Amino acid sequence: MKEKWIQEIKTQGYCRIPQVYSPEEVKKGLEMTRYWYEKSKDQVSSRLSALTKNDLYLWNPHYKDHFFLDLFFRPKILQEIMMHFLNDQWFRAIPADEPNYILQNLMGRSSDQKLALHIDSFVPYHSEFVYMLQASVVLEEQTEDNGCTVVIPGSHLSGKYADQGAFDQAVPVLSQPGDLIIWDSRIWHGTLANNTDRTRWSIIAAFSRWWIKQMFNYTDNLPQEIYDKLTDNQKAIVGFCSIAYNDEQEGIDRKRGYDTLLQNVEDYRYKRQPEVV
Repeated sequence: MKEKWIQEIKTQGYCRIPQVYSPEEVKKGLEMTRYWYEKSKDQVSSRLSALTKNDLYLWNPHYKDHFFLDLFFRPKILQEIMMHFLNDQWFRAIPADEPNYILQNLMGRSSDQKLALHIDSFVPYHSEFVYMLQASVVLEEQTEDNGCTVVIPGSHLSGKYADQGAFDQAVPVLSQPGDLIIWDSRIWHGTLANNTDRTRWSIIAAFSRWWIKQMFNYTDNLPQEIYDKLTDNQKAIVGFCSIAYNDEQEGIDRKRGYDTLLQNVEDYRYKRQPEVV
C-alpha cells in the first residue's frame, strides 16, 4: 500500500491514509490538545501572520508532552513516505535506511473562518524534487460544514503561487478521527468556513530536507525531559544532527552522526566567551 500513497502524492499532491491511529490514541490526543490549548492560548505573540489570526492554534505541542512527537514517530508508513521524498542520499553520517529529514514545525489546529488558498513551501517550483511535506493526524471528523481542508489536486506541479480564483474548484478532504493526511507543501490548499459550533482539531507536522531552516529554534529550547525520551534518530529528526555550528572552532560539517549528540539540550547553546587580549 505504501506505493499507492506515494503515487497519489506524486500525481495529486496529497493522500489520505485511513485509520492509522487507534481510538485510544485519538481520544488521548484530543484531550491533551484541548487541555494545552486552554493552558497556553493567552501566551501567543501578537505578531501573527494573516493566515493564523482567525483559527485555534496550539503551537509547539511537543514542548508540552512527548506524546505529540510520538504520533509522528510511531507509524511506519509515515516514516517510509517521508524517507522516500525527503531523505538525502548523500547524508552519509546517518545510516541510509534511517530518516535524515527534519521536523520543520508542529502544531495543533482547528478551523473557524475560511482560509484562503496558499502554499506552505515558501516558494513555488516545478520539479519532481520535493523538499517539504506535511502530515496531519485527524482528531475530529472533518466535513464541509465544520471547515475541512480543501485542495487543488495537481497544483503542486504548477510552479505558481495559489490562484484565489481556483477556490471554487477546490476538492474537500473529508476525513475521520484516526486518519492520516499527507500533502506536498507546494499544493494549493485552504479551508472552508466552520459553520458549526464544534471544533475540528488535528495535529499537523511539517517535515523537510535537513537543510531547511526550522520554524522555531527547537534545538535550543526543547525541554530536557522531552529530549531524554527521544532515540538518537528521533533527536536527528528534531534537528540535533544538522545544527549550524557557532563558529569554525566548534566544527564545519552540518551533516553529522549520532556520535555528535550531546547529553543535555543546554550543551548545544553557545557559551564560549571571547578571549581577553
